[in-house]
Amino acid sequence: MLRFYLIFLLFILITGNLTSQTSNQNYKVAGSAGLWIGAMAGPSLLVEKAPDSLLIDIQNYYNKLRSGWHYGFETEYFINKHIGVGVKYCKFNTRQAVDSIVVEFFTNIYYIDLSSDMSIHTLSPMLYGKYPFLKNKLSVTGGLGPAWLFYRNIGKAVGDSAMFKGSSPGLATSLRVSYEVIPNLSIGVEGNYTHAFLKKFTQDDGTSQQVIKLEKKDYQNISRLDFSFGIFYTFRRK
Repeated sequence: MLRFYLIFLLFILITGNLTSQTSNQNYKVAGSAGLWIGAMAGPSLLVEKAPDSLLIDIQNYYNKLRSGWHYGFETEYFINKHIGVGVKYCKFNTRQAVDSIVVEFFTNIYYIDLSSDMSIHTLSPMLYGKYPFLKNKLSVTGGLGPAWLFYRNIGKAVGDSAMFKGSSPGLATSLRVSYEVIPNLSIGVEGNYTHAFLKKFTQDDGTSQQVIKLEKKDYQNISRLDFSFGIFYTFRRK
């Protein structure tokens, strides 16, 4: 999927550059370039599944925790009809709680409570390639850029609670289809993939903090798929 996004973005950038060189006389740059601001929200899914080595009830708990919701904002500035730069912010949140997971240890049976409140903030500068259709009413936009993710999870198990927090660099990609419903105002659907691994985190139990560095085999995959519905406003250059 990541390879698809990269190839698609490259296609848009190359095609857009050739098109702008050969058909510049057919449109006005002032009507197609400018500043976009937008807001989006929708469902999300963490890519990594719970390992099969865990008990089935705990696997189900963590797999349900993979699903959540996100919202975000982005600003895009298009220097011409096809090429733009921008910044995107997104917050992902998921929660899960169970009152009694049955754990059997030798001949003893234990009932444990688990809960998690996880959030991931993502900030990324982006390079965009856009291809418009229908006299600039409909457009397909691909984006790619580095990302920085800020992770936080408030977890509770058997009455004890702690906060786990950390940060990680990553890669953000996006693909959006938008339609201008009235002048300067567009609605759109967007798919995003963010790729990142958490290599260390800080554990805070309220009385002390401990930095835990993970071995490579234990890196936490916080890569995520987002599906968004958004609204965008364009400030076109005069």
